[in-house]
Amino acid sequence: MSRAIPLIALRTFVEVCKAGSMKRAADQLCVSPAAISQQIKGLEDQIGRRLFERDAKGIQLTPSGRSLFDELAGTFDVIEKAWSRAALKAPRQTRLVISTTSTIASSWLIPALSSFKERCPNVEISIQICNGLSELKHGHVDICIQRETAACCDNHATHLWSSYLIPVCSPHLLSTQRNIESPQDCLTFPLLQDTERNYWKVWMNAFGMSNRKMIQGSSYGDESLLISAACAGQGIALVNSVFASEALQSKRLVQVTNATAELKFDYFVYCAKERREEWAIAEFMKWAVRQAGKTAKGHAREIESAGQVA
Repeated sequence: MSRAIPLIALRTFVEVCKAGSMKRAADQLCVSPAAISQQIKGLEDQIGRRLFERDAKGIQLTPSGRSLFDELAGTFDVIEKAWSRAALKAPRQTRLVISTTSTIASSWLIPALSSFKERCPNVEISIQICNGLSELKHGHVDICIQRETAACCDNHATHLWSSYLIPVCSPHLLSTQRNIESPQDCLTFPLLQDTERNYWKVWMNAFGMSNRKMIQGSSYGDESLLISAACAGQGIALVNSVFASEALQSKRLVQVTNATAELKFDYFVYCAKERREEWAIAEFMKWAVRQAGKTAKGHAREIESAGQVA
C-alpha cells in the first residue's frame, strides 16, 4: 500500500458523510456521482474494509466508516478554518466572465448575485448575453449557464434545477372574462407565443387538443419578454416556472390552471473540465448549486401560494 495520504479521497469521504448521499456530495464538490463513487471505492481498496453499506434508505456508514469519519471530520474543519484565515490575509482579485441568456440573467442570476459577492468579495462578475453554449476551453468565457444542450467532451456540467412550463396571465385579464376551468378554455384568450411558436402547440397536444389558434398571437424571442407581456395583460403565456416565480409571488401573474404537461427543461452550469479546480470557478459552481437548490424549493412554494385558478 502506498504511504502517500489520499487527501482528495479522504475529503470526498467526509463530504459524502456530511451530505448523506453521494449525489448531494457530487453537487457540492462540482463533480459527477461516478467520480465520487470511484474515490470511495479506491479508499476502501486501500483500507481493505467497506466504509458504506446500501439499504432502502440509501447509504449507511459501516462501523469502520463511522470510526474513520469521527476521526477525520474535525481535522478537515480545522484545515478549512485555517485556509479561510490564510485566504482572508491574502485576498485575490479576479474576474469571472459568465455567459447566459437574458432571462436567466434577469430572473435568477442578477437577483441572487449579492449572496455570491458576500461569499467571494474579490471576484468581479462580468455577464454576457448568449442564447447558446459558449466556447469555454479556448474562449473568453469562464462559466456558462444554459438550458440543457448537446454534450461537449471538453465541458464539465452540473445540474442546477428543473423547470416546467406553466400557463400564466395578469389577474386583471381574468377579471374581464370568465374563469379558466380546463386547458381548452385558454383558447378563448389571446395566446402569447415563444419565438418558434412551439410551446402552446406541444402543451395543448399533451391534452389531446389541436386548434390553429395554438400557433397564433404575438411572439417573443425571450422568456423575460413573454413574462412582461403577460404582466401587461396582453394574453396568456407559457413560461418556465422558475422564471415566473417572482411575478407569481408579487401577484403580478397568476397560474391560470393547475393542469400540467410533461414539458420539463433542465438547466446546467458549465465550465471547461480542465479549469474546474480553479478557485474562482470552483467557488462559483458550488454557490450556483446551492442557490439553485434554494430556488427550486422557493418557487414551488410561491406557485402554490400564488392564487392559482383551478
